[in-house]
Amino acid sequence: MRESLRTAAAQLGRSPVFCAGFSGGLDSTVLLDLLAPLCKQEGHALRALHVHHGLSPNADAWERHCAAVCAALRVPLQVAHVVVNRAPRTSLEEEARRARHAAFADVSADVIVLAHHADDQAETVLLQLLRGAGPKGLAGMPPLKSLGPGAATWLQRPLLDFPRTDLLDYAQVRGLQWIEDESNQDDRLKRNFLRNQVAPLLRAGFPAPAQTLARAARHQAEAAQLLDALADLDLAQAAAGAATEVQTLEVAVLVVETLKQHDDTRLKNALRRWLDRAGLRQPSAARLGALLRALRESSNDTRLRWEHEGACVARQKGLLCLELAASGPI
Repeated sequence: MRESLRTAAAQLGRSPVFCAGFSGGLDSTVLLDLLAPLCKQEGHALRALHVHHGLSPNADAWERHCAAVCAALRVPLQVAHVVVNRAPRTSLEEEARRARHAAFADVSADVIVLAHHADDQAETVLLQLLRGAGPKGLAGMPPLKSLGPGAATWLQRPLLDFPRTDLLDYAQVRGLQWIEDESNQDDRLKRNFLRNQVAPLLRAGFPAPAQTLARAARHQAEAAQLLDALADLDLAQAAAGAATEVQTLEVAVLVVETLKQHDDTRLKNALRRWLDRAGLRQPSAARLGALLRALRESSNDTRLRWEHEGACVARQKGLLCLELAASGPI
């Protein structure tokens, strides 16, 4: 844990302000109990953030519990009341995640520290595998990453190498008190189904499956880094041929004919990276395939327009341009 704090400080080049995501459950209670004395010893400021989703009838009691824990540890607590979209045909898990990340973005801190552990990582890898994800998705959750392109805040997960049983042992030895979210027993939620139904079967047939899947995630993360490095080279080459006045836009404007020199696999890799660097979520394989076909078939005299998450990829003569709805060409 101490080394994780020092890694974040080295990344920022100064003493960061840390903010622990604190739900009041076992994982985040252990995290906060570890962080409070370490941050004091290392001379770092620490605060906590509790996101009040309003999804449980116990949500107000959870907020009071978190306030009491933080008061005992002398850690300032910020509570973010969020509204989770419950529209039909939406994933409650995904919408709650979006609300949390929006709350994280509003926190005045350098590093948001989250309590994800090896079992969480294993669940993430399995979910991504069942969605048909590639190396970037199968890499799971990184231990340290920026909150988004241009963002000054980082997300850190210092417990990823530790199984939940280690956290439980620590909490029991320390005599910690935590809350239990009743929604964790709802197996209609995909992550809960994996945790409650699939994980016990894996543990019965395989030694330490969570740690093994976490190791597989690290291998995929290395592969994803290599693919990103290749894509960056291809994008730099495609951007180098653009007009001088748009070169400052980096990879937002690309030369179509340069891109089309690559085979489909390499071109899709470059397009994924292009969208990722703009802060957009990855499109499905079918959506990306549609963009690839449109690009292959387009010419200076044909119109190409592909929309994704409020952004638009369009061809302007020999250039492929990425435009964001709020800001125009980037």
